[in-house]
Amino acid sequence: MTVRPAEPLLSTADQPVAPSTAQLKPGISIVGHAIVSADGMIADAAGEMPAALRNDADWQAFQSALDRAALVVLGRVGHARHPNPGRRRLVLTRSVPTLRPDTSDPLALLWNPLGMPLAHVLDVLEIAEGSVAVTGGTGVFDHFIGRYDRFDLSEIHDFVLPGGRPCFSAGHPRTVLAAAGLAPGRGALIDTAAGVAMTAWLRRA
Repeated sequence: MTVRPAEPLLSTADQPVAPSTAQLKPGISIVGHAIVSADGMIADAAGEMPAALRNDADWQAFQSALDRAALVVLGRVGHARHPNPGRRRLVLTRSVPTLRPDTSDPLALLWNPLGMPLAHVLDVLEIAEGSVAVTGGTGVFDHFIGRYDRFDLSEIHDFVLPGGRPCFSAGHPRTVLAAAGLAPGRGALIDTAAGVAMTAWLRRA
């Protein structure tokens, strides 16, 4: 079974600030992707993804979504831990002033949201349409909370991770997404045996 990596929290130096209000082009959508335990965790206390959070059906849907995305956004630690399978990556970090190529990965850019709004980054990359896939960890999910157009949330209903690392620092994803103006679509049970359901949360009109 292919393992979907857990995206750890950004380090203290990498915690992003509130996102810029610079307007994105109409053809751009911000889409979050996460699989969580029943209590909303994406990893255990050590930042590792336990076997119970790994699911083939979720993984296949996740990979298909990333293949369709124009850009994948993730944290610096997750980027360093997990090799890039050939997608364009934007890595959130405060280790650079604005935007800089990653010398170890020609398809990745290091981005400090303090120094350059996402809209300007997309202009630099000549991305005028398509989805920007946000894959975590917690600090990255938090950074985009006011800007998601959609959030694909997979939940394992019979598994909890007390003391684990949350998807969102403010609470359970369902509560946080609702407070941010998103509404759940009809959920689908994607793995009956494992009790995994996926729901697309969409921004209210």
